[in-house]
Amino acid sequence: MTSTVRPGVPADAEAVETVRITSWKTAYRGILASDLLDGLTVTEERVRWWTEAIGTGEVSVRVAETSGEVHGFCSYGASRDADISGAEIYAIYLLPARFSTGMGGRLMAEALDDLRDRGEREVGLWVLEDNARARRFYERCGFEPTGRRNLWRDEVPEVHYRLALTKVSPAGAR
Repeated sequence: MTSTVRPGVPADAEAVETVRITSWKTAYRGILASDLLDGLTVTEERVRWWTEAIGTGEVSVRVAETSGEVHGFCSYGASRDADISGAEIYAIYLLPARFSTGMGGRLMAEALDDLRDRGEREVGLWVLEDNARARRFYERCGFEPTGRRNLWRDEVPEVHYRLALTKVSPAGAR
C-alpha cells in the first residue's frame, strides 16, 4: 500500500500520540528503563497538548498515512535552545512495522522542504546517544554531529546534530 505524507491537523492529535507511545516502547527498549516504557499510555492531557500545539502552529507536524491511518509523524519548529539558532526537528516516530520502509525518510524530506520554504537555513535535533538506529538515519539524511551533549531528564545522554538547509534534500531522506 502506498502511503502519503501531509501536514498534520488537530484531528490527528490522538493518532500522533499513539504513534509516539508505540514507537517509544520499541525504539527505546534497552536505552530507557523498562518500567518507564511499560507504563507509557496515551493520555487525554497529551492528546490535548498535541491538539493545541498543532492548531496554534506552535509545532509543525507532517504525518504519514496509509488508507487514512496515521503510521508516522515528524514534528518541528523553532529551536528550543536559546543558544542554537534556526529550526529544530523535535521528533520523528513511526509505528514499528514501518521502521526501515522509507516512510521516515519521506517524512524528514517533507519537513526539511517545509523549513526551506519558510526561509530556514539550518536545522538541528537532539537524539539519545545510545539510539544507534536513529543516529544512522539522521546521518543518512545529511545531519552531522556538532559535539554538543546534553542529559535528557538529567540522566540519559543525548547528542546534537545539525544540517545546513542550503543543501538539496539528501537521497537518504526520500
